[in-house]
Parts: sequence; structure tokens; C-alpha cells
Amino acid sequence: MVHWMHLTSFALFNNMEKFILRFILLFRSIWESLGVNYAQFKIILETKVTLDNRKPITFKKRNTGKSSSSTSIIQFIMYMIIGLMFMVILILIPDRYLALALMLLCFTSMLSITLVSDFSPILLDTRDQYIIMPKPVSDRTVALSRITFIAIKLFNQIIALCLPLVVYVLFNWDITGIFLLILQLLLSTLIALVFVNGFYMISIKYLSIQKFKDIIAYIQIGLSLIIFLAYYLGPNLIQTIVESQLTIEQLKFLWIFPSTWVASFQSLLQGDHSLQSIIFSILGLVVPFFGIYACTKLFSRGFNAKIAALASSDTPLSETGHSISNTGKQRPFYKKLGASICSSPLEEAGFSIVWLISSKTREFKQQLYPSLAYLPIYFTFLFLRTGEGLPFAETLDKLRDSGLYIIMFYLSLLTILTVFQLITQSNKYKAAWIYYAAPIDRPGQFMTGVLKACLVKYVLPFNILFFCICVPLFGISSINDLLLSSAVGGIESILIMLFLVKNYPFSKASQSSSKALVNLLILGLLGLLGYLHKVIFQYELLVWGLAALGWLLFFIMLKYLQKDDWKSLTFDDN
Repeated sequence: MVHWMHLTSFALFNNMEKFILRFILLFRSIWESLGVNYAQFKIILETKVTLDNRKPITFKKRNTGKSSSSTSIIQFIMYMIIGLMFMVILILIPDRYLALALMLLCFTSMLSITLVSDFSPILLDTRDQYIIMPKPVSDRTVALSRITFIAIKLFNQIIALCLPLVVYVLFNWDITGIFLLILQLLLSTLIALVFVNGFYMISIKYLSIQKFKDIIAYIQIGLSLIIFLAYYLGPNLIQTIVESQLTIEQLKFLWIFPSTWVASFQSLLQGDHSLQSIIFSILGLVVPFFGIYACTKLFSRGFNAKIAALASSDTPLSETGHSISNTGKQRPFYKKLGASICSSPLEEAGFSIVWLISSKTREFKQQLYPSLAYLPIYFTFLFLRTGEGLPFAETLDKLRDSGLYIIMFYLSLLTILTVFQLITQSNKYKAAWIYYAAPIDRPGQFMTGVLKACLVKYVLPFNILFFCICVPLFGISSINDLLLSSAVGGIESILIMLFLVKNYPFSKASQSSSKALVNLLILGLLGLLGYLHKVIFQYELLVWGLAALGWLLFFIMLKYLQKDDWKSLTFDDN
């Protein structure tokens, strides 16, 4: 029965995509006016939709525990929940114009984030370069077919986001307002598509391939931070608007967003024919279609050649001019650092490998850096929340007397768990055969170098930052708190290495296998230790004694780690 439901839901989503494709292909004259070869455009889209739908629909897929239909259903439900949050904005804010401006801003932002995180590989897909690109297919046709295919794939999410909104307005708005809202949602979708894909096309047109790849990585990191900020800022902003009964005229920063321009249609419908509303409405209509024109006419030239260039791997540094001696002043910083803290050449090798590869691997940085950037942001919000309505000096006194700053020390230890979960994974894991070909007779020393690289590169900077912040703000008494939490982090990292790390660094295929229970246990243990630390932080001698004991235990465990035979280390040769 369950399997039949999976098959039915899978067929439903696929049929929806085919229906959308047939509807899009009805507008042949529009596509041809954009300079697209309609016959080629139709074949490319039909082929992409057909191939995308040819996925295994068995209940158990290899290496995954969920079918594709299960994933689609879960995603649909999650986006409906987000749509309910958008609906709450319309309910809480009485000013329809302002409520729509904020709701459409959230809607457009959500689609933009989804496009960047989930659908950018479709626009930049290099797998069909050997099929389409050798054929006489224009850049414009290829670029627009990819953008249209993204819109087709995005439509299921749009339905889920819009469904709660449409149901709400059906019972509360007049029929004209309902149809106008549907038009506004479609225009907002078009704006998100044009903005994200246009940005990519401009970047790929005017930047080198290497810089373009870097930009994509840092954009995804930045969007993760925006989501985190929105989680804290959004409810406060809505609460302020509701309590103060603000209007769009008072929130002038909203005027620069296209969502405000599109929302002005409802203002015109309600009888506001001011110059501002008319200008915003014209912009809301013109900008999306001008974006389509710009993407197809101005920025699509050379698209095929750039996509072909994207298929090439990262260009290695030239050997000439970059050879660095292993001795003397020309040695790079990480080698000097490794030589100073590592006790053997094998340990130094582990240190160097992790330091270098983690600095050059984009996938690793995309997954790790957002979690590192959350901490200073969270510290800022902790400070603001604690001192809400209080002068700066009283806020500092409250943080110092309550020991709340210790929370940040233990939050930073969460990065250790993230680092060690990612440090073994790589898209180029098959190059790890070198570990087994090399004469590594003492893997414990090698893995100790790996541990030291992770601690020095990703944990030590936070401790230095906390030291520079906490000593001036909270006094010298915060030093022992930092030392104790650092000792706890060091012991935590060794335990994770011994019991959870089963592979050499970057030797396992990237996967999304969940260790939710283990992660929750570690988070719970860190939370408990942080709470106990906060309880005893006023007993200075006790904290100093525990810090000394913790560091002594850390160095003893480090010696054990060096001598361990690491028989559990495996090589992913699938």
C-alpha cells in the first residue's frame, strides 16, 4: 500500500511537469520573438523533462533509504509550512500594501535561495556539452531552455508556497484582489528567476572560470548567513510593524525591492493613484520582462563556450614561479607552523595535507564556513537580547555576573563536530589510494597531525577572538573559563577522532548519511558541560583546577592517539 502511494505521488509530480511544459510550448510566437529556435527549444526541453523523470521509483534505492517520491512529498510539505508562515504576515499586518510587500519579499527571497542552492547546477550543467554544444544550437536557445527547465522544476515548490496564501485570500478578499495576487506571485517568481540566472550569466560572461567558481561558493555561504539572520530579524521586524502600525511610507528601505513595486498593484486597486504607486506599478511590470530581454539578448552570447570551459577541472598552479623550498625563509606559513607543533615528519604530513586541501576544496568550504560564521552573529544577538532596553555598561555587567558569555565558548565547540564530519569526505575521494601506497607505518602519528591541523585552523582562531573580546569586556577572570572550555573541546575532538572518524582525510565519497542520534548526544553532552561550567564559574580556584586537569587529560589522550594502530581506517573504493 505504501509503495503504491509512492508510485502515485511520483506520477503526479511528473505529470504536473509535463502539463507545465505543454502550456509553456503554446506560446511559440513569444519564444521566437526572443530569438529562440523553437524546434530546438522544444526538443531540448522535452528531452530534459523525460530524462529527469526516468529515475528509479523502487521503495529502496541503493545507498539511500528514501525513494524520490518520498523526498518530493516531504519537500512539498515543508514548503507548505513555509507558505503558512507567509500567510501569517498577511493576517498580522492590517495594511494590505505593506503586508504584501513583506510577504512577496519573503517569497522572492525564498525562491532565490532555492534557485542558488538547488537549481544552479541545472543552469551550469556540463553533462550535455558533448551532445548539444557540437550541434548548431545558438547560445540564446541553450540559455533560455535551461532557465525554462529550472522554472518547470521550481513550479512544484511554487504551488506549495502559494497554496496557503491562495486559500486564505479566497475567504477574505474580493475576486479581483485574488486574481491580482496570483499575477503578483507569478511576477515575483519571474523576478527571482531573472535575478539569479541573470547574475550567473553576467558573471560567467565577464569573469574567468576560476573566479566564477569562487563566487558561486561564497554566494552560497552568504545565503546561509542571510537565512540565519532572517530567522532572528524577521519576527522582530513584524512585531515592530504590528505594534507601531507602520506604513510603507515610513519604511522607505523597502522601496528598493522589486517586491514593493509588484505589491503596489493592490494599492492601485484600493484607489491609491498617487505618483509613487503608479511608478512602482510600472516598474513591477517592466523590470521582469526587461530582465528576460537582457538575459536572452545581452548576456547569453558566448554561453555555450563558457559552459564547456566549466567542465574542466580547477587549473593547477604553474610549477614555474611557485616552487617553494622546504627549508629557509621561503617555507610557507603552514609548513613552519606544522614543523613547530608536530613531533614527527609523518605527523607533519597529516597536518599539511589537511591544511592545504581544506583551503582549496570549494565543497568543503561551502559546508563548513556558514557554521563558522554563525557564531559571531549569534554572539551579537545574544548581546542585544541580554541588554534589551539596558545601557551598554549594564549589559556588560549582566553578561559578566550571569556567566552567559560562557555559552559562546561551548557553542564554538560545535564546529569541531562539523569539521570532523566533513574532513573525511571529498568528491575526488579515489585519489586517496596514495594513503595505502605510501609507507605509513604509524597511522596514529598521521591522524594526530590531522587533529592538530583542525584544531589550529578552525578552533584556535575562535579562542583568540574570544580572548580579545572577553578580557577587555569581562575581565581577567574570564581567562580560566576560556581555558576550561578549550580543554573540553580538545578532549571532545580526540574522542570524536577515536570513535567516529573511520577514514583518512578526504578519502570517502561525499554523502548525506545522517548520524542524528550521535550528533544529538554530543550536543546534549556539550550543553550539559556548558551549563555545569556556568553554575560553577564564580568559584575561580575550582575553575582553574578543572582547567589544569582538563589540559593534563588532553595531553595524555593525545599521546594515546599517536600510538593507536587505527585498524578502523578504511578506503572507499566504490
